[in-house]
Amino acid sequence: MADGQDDDLVMQSLLLDEIGQSVIGMDSGWLVTYWNRASERLYGFSSSEVLGRAVTELGIIGRGENRRNRVDREIAQRIARGGGWSGELWTRHRDGKEFPVHATVSPVRGRHTVPVAVVAISKDITDRKHNEAALRRFSAMVESSGDAIISADMAGRITSWNPGAARMFGWSAREAVGQSYRLLTTRNPADLDARVTARIASGTFVTGVEARWKCKDGSVIDVELTVSPVYGPDGEQVGASAIARDITEIQRLRAAAALEREKLLAAQEMAHVGSVEHTLENGETWHSEEFARIFGLMPGQEASRNLMLELTHAEDRDLVRQVWKNLDDGMGFADFEYRIVRADGQQRWLHSRIRSFDSGGGKPARFLDTVLDITERKKAEQVLEWQARHDALTGLPNRYVITEVLQGLLDRDARAVVMFVDVDRFKLINDGIGHGAGDSILVLLGERLKSFVRSGDTVGRFGGDEFVIVCDNLMLRGARTLAERIRQSTRQPFEVDGRKIYLNVSVGIALAGPDDTAESMLQGADAAMYRAKSSGGDSSAVYDVLMTGRAMGRLDLESDLRLALERGEFSLEYQPIVELGTGDTVGFEALLRWRHSEHGMIAPDTFIPIAEETGLIVPIGAWVLQKALRQIQEWRAHLPGAGAISAAVNISGRQFMAPDFPDVVEAAIRSAGIDPGAVDLEITETVLMDQPDLPKQTLQRLHELGVGLSIDDFGTGYSSLSYLKWLSARTLKIDRTFIEELGRGPHGATIIELVLGMADSLRLNVVAEGVETTVQLEELHRLGVRRAQGFLWSKPMPPEAIPVWLESFPELPPRPEPARA
Repeated sequence: MADGQDDDLVMQSLLLDEIGQSVIGMDSGWLVTYWNRASERLYGFSSSEVLGRAVTELGIIGRGENRRNRVDREIAQRIARGGGWSGELWTRHRDGKEFPVHATVSPVRGRHTVPVAVVAISKDITDRKHNEAALRRFSAMVESSGDAIISADMAGRITSWNPGAARMFGWSAREAVGQSYRLLTTRNPADLDARVTARIASGTFVTGVEARWKCKDGSVIDVELTVSPVYGPDGEQVGASAIARDITEIQRLRAAAALEREKLLAAQEMAHVGSVEHTLENGETWHSEEFARIFGLMPGQEASRNLMLELTHAEDRDLVRQVWKNLDDGMGFADFEYRIVRADGQQRWLHSRIRSFDSGGGKPARFLDTVLDITERKKAEQVLEWQARHDALTGLPNRYVITEVLQGLLDRDARAVVMFVDVDRFKLINDGIGHGAGDSILVLLGERLKSFVRSGDTVGRFGGDEFVIVCDNLMLRGARTLAERIRQSTRQPFEVDGRKIYLNVSVGIALAGPDDTAESMLQGADAAMYRAKSSGGDSSAVYDVLMTGRAMGRLDLESDLRLALERGEFSLEYQPIVELGTGDTVGFEALLRWRHSEHGMIAPDTFIPIAEETGLIVPIGAWVLQKALRQIQEWRAHLPGAGAISAAVNISGRQFMAPDFPDVVEAAIRSAGIDPGAVDLEITETVLMDQPDLPKQTLQRLHELGVGLSIDDFGTGYSSLSYLKWLSARTLKIDRTFIEELGRGPHGATIIELVLGMADSLRLNVVAEGVETTVQLEELHRLGVRRAQGFLWSKPMPPEAIPVWLESFPELPPRPEPARA
């Protein structure tokens, strides 16, 4: 009988050895009496090194002395009571590396040839621990979702209940906390104890348990549980925490998917999949009828490797040879695609799966190759790939291909050039002859552009009426010449539906710089094209990096400008207007600033023209007017000495020409509660000259409101006396270019004297802009200019700095003594 027990012990040890589990036998004194091969691999000690030694001397239990001693004592106590111990603990390899194992320590009863009183069986659970850690991290993310997070103590009483649980099951936290977890279960609680509770008690993390739990309203839902033990400060387990995810819908989908899977399997059985089998020992080959049909084999023709390689497309033969070599060398599986050319000349795409079968000696003996004809799928993929890279209307390369080609040229330093070609007033063509005819013209234009470029150049369509040309090894002169040829070519008529259509195009040119990317060049060419259109069209322009900046193309700038108001990126700064005789501040000019969220401050001369061209200046200008009038009225009402200051607000020509502009001004005045007489609307003289037909009703309404009109940058637009009188202007602001000339020669002073004389005859106020030096100030005193603004007093200031400015009442810089002869 003892021999049978010994055989059982040895046999069990061998079986555990095969699956990588360590078996250590010890006598009653904990001396090692048995050490299997898995133990050698797991702990690094050979059998001869450990037999007869106390297991505690080997140092294989890790994670600190206290922890190790506590585990040792717990195991010894349980064995002494005739029981066993099972759980997880950290162990150590002889090289010092620590790793977790799941161990079972059991007393051995009976008589054995080998003196064994205790058997310890352990298995490395490092991989499982890693997986459990990943699951715990995942559960932390789930906690912020709508999943139920529930905790319970060791007695099964619910201790925590998150909002997700309340939503999922219907009970509030007040109703659930303190109840048994059986509040939720519909099965016998013993089943849950057997599957989950016992493992939690041993410190095991449990996941993927599916159950059916009931809700407060009596309904039942499918849930998936992830349960983990909860430990107290002393390291003892005090309960468990569970994450419950409602998988009711998932279960329904699984059932539906299972049904679909069954249908798919049935369809696969009916599918025609060819197969061929090669036996290496005798060289025999067998193939199915479908395989012969796919390869075009004649009846009785053998599907040998040589024949298959002969039928393989020449470009794919190296691939097939390499796959066969790998299989012959022991690779057990291959999955690849290749082409064949059948005897009848047809080219077919095949998907091949080859599996090798071992003869038992470590070498392959037989290969089974299943082949699926995927020619139609490949054709569809090629069509989709072509469509993804080409414009559907013209067949030209699309934005993706253009960017790819351009970046390739930049990577090779091939002196790349990009041209944006846009049809002027194409909307008129669509509206006049219809969109179908307009599409025909775009197709013809694409063909004409291709005929005028070199064979190596690329012509693509970006969409709409925009075409892009990418060239290499082209200098600026050549680019300009090509652009002119393109413009001349489009002037030749396009014949559509029996009628001749003439086009003009605008061309934007961008030449590659040292730091350019494909995207930056495309943006540059687009910006240049836009400048060409803005100048009247039918022209070309070269991108100037200094004009718009490399950090941001015009398209991005315009897009961001449309969102700047709602993002709160605009602000106002205020520059004081000073009475030269007293040094008092008599007004402030409101100046718009844009702080971009990514690019910082954007210069006004960069974004204001874009705002005017796109019409965005109208809503932006309305915001500026309201903001400035409210701010200045607040100062007028609450700051000592500021009751009479005026507000100067710049107005664009586009705003001025809007029919509702007087209503906008009146609404801003009423909202701010400011005296209309304290409001000066500034519009540049050049804008006035560009708008000869100013709306008389607008001027009349503004005059009736009592607001003032200031002519900004005066002296640059050559206004006539009659024109100024007709405008009912109140103030002339002398352009800074004339102020800069003061003290340098008689020219600047002469023009200012003429302006002063004109203003005096029309009873207009005069303000000098851009005063920066005391010399300029002295000249203004001499000429009799009463008001000025400029850096000599202050740069534009944020609104929070104005109260301090007004309290200080800055004095005028001292007047220099007159020069002595």
